[in-house]
Amino acid sequence: MELRLRPRNPWEALDLGLELVRAHWRGIYSAWLASYVPVAAIMFACLWDQPFWAWLAMWWLKPLYDRIALAVMSRRLFGETATAREVLRSTPALAWKSGIIGALTWRRFDFARSLHLPVYQLERLSGSAARARVRVLDREARGPAVWLSFLLINVELLFGLAISLAVALLVPAQAPIETLMQGWYRHQFEGGPTGAILGVIAACIIEPFYVASGFTLYLQRRTILEGWDIELRFRQMAERIEKARLAAAAGNTMASLALAALLCFAWPQASHAAGAARASPDPTSLDPATEIRAVLADKDFGHKDTVKRIKWVGPKAKENKRTGKPFDWSWLEKLSRLSGEATRVIAWVAGGGLLLFGLYYLARYLRLHGFSRVRTQRPDFLFGLDVRPGSLPADVPGTAENLAREGRVREALSLLYRGALVRFLDSGIEFQQGDTEGDCMRRVEAAEAPRRKAYFARLVTHWQVLAYGHHAVTPEAAIALARGWRSEFPAEPHEDDASVAQPA
Repeated sequence: MELRLRPRNPWEALDLGLELVRAHWRGIYSAWLASYVPVAAIMFACLWDQPFWAWLAMWWLKPLYDRIALAVMSRRLFGETATAREVLRSTPALAWKSGIIGALTWRRFDFARSLHLPVYQLERLSGSAARARVRVLDREARGPAVWLSFLLINVELLFGLAISLAVALLVPAQAPIETLMQGWYRHQFEGGPTGAILGVIAACIIEPFYVASGFTLYLQRRTILEGWDIELRFRQMAERIEKARLAAAAGNTMASLALAALLCFAWPQASHAAGAARASPDPTSLDPATEIRAVLADKDFGHKDTVKRIKWVGPKAKENKRTGKPFDWSWLEKLSRLSGEATRVIAWVAGGGLLLFGLYYLARYLRLHGFSRVRTQRPDFLFGLDVRPGSLPADVPGTAENLAREGRVREALSLLYRGALVRFLDSGIEFQQGDTEGDCMRRVEAAEAPRRKAYFARLVTHWQVLAYGHHAVTPEAAIALARGWRSEFPAEPHEDDASVAQPA
């Protein structure tokens, strides 16, 4: 066994799991990736337009892949070679015999899942026997196992955020960092499910550490309960004794010769000692009383000391009673009562503030997602842009394309932006007078189809790059957006009454 078993505290056992992954990372990650990546690719290919559900499916299947990682770890821990092909070949039988149905249903939200996994997989327990073993393990180890789940969930989220930030910094696009980050987390950067893919990558890297830490915590708990370390030491001792016995049997002839020589040498010494013993008197023939007197006559037992001390034998002194008034502690009672009242007032004020804060954000959420019953008045301007139907030309994409060919890219993007907002207002999306660009984006995301949302996100990104980032946008990019605008907004509801106006 490569791991040295000894009593450890739970946190040291969790840290030992990280070292276990570092020692056997090649075998663990090869088996994990060989099974995880193909399924993830199929999920995202089937649910490309709905990346959240693909990510949720991969997250829900984590207990299945945890069993693959634990199979590799348990075999490597006992010195066995476990290749990725062998583990994957035995996966169906391994999953069926380790309670995969319960792991994917009623035990899916078990926060101590990493601690309980060896019970179902390695011990092959089920039913009441498994529940009894889990209860014993949870007495001292459930708290650290739950904290392990909480910690690695946050590590997984931070890891995905770190990858997003790194990509946003290194991507060769002239855009503000805020725009890039919003695109990544809205899964709309170049129309792909980027955020969900990053979440799957983070889970793929962190999950083996979660399984390994739970496994070493399980080993530590079983070591304390059943003395596995003592049993292992006895087995090692038995092996050493057996090796010594075999070595002694192999050299039996030499040992016999050495013993004979030793007896020849010791015989004269033994005869001399026997003669000396016969010359000395028999201890049993001595009188016990004589021996006791001889022992007491020794200076260590016949020595007497007289110790003197002074002791008061007179009357005891009377205690002096304190005179005066007792100390007044009423001020402390008043202070405690005052602090209690102040704490209660502060708690009520804080609770009221939190309630108002929650109601405000609830109302804001309902307003942004179109749950308002009263239809608001249609705004004429949104963050400085004229969104009146009469301010648009009859052919918005054609006019924008002509402006882009003339080099007036800013006016072309502004016209496309205003035209998109007007079309959204015509389709029933309610923008309000004080909405920001972020509010408009959230309203569009909640109401429109994925394709139109992706186009609007690209249009907003180019507009922010030009208007706020002060970076140039090529006329070809503006022409491509104008042609995309025609395919996304084919209807022209204000064609009859819209006059050709100079774009802002």
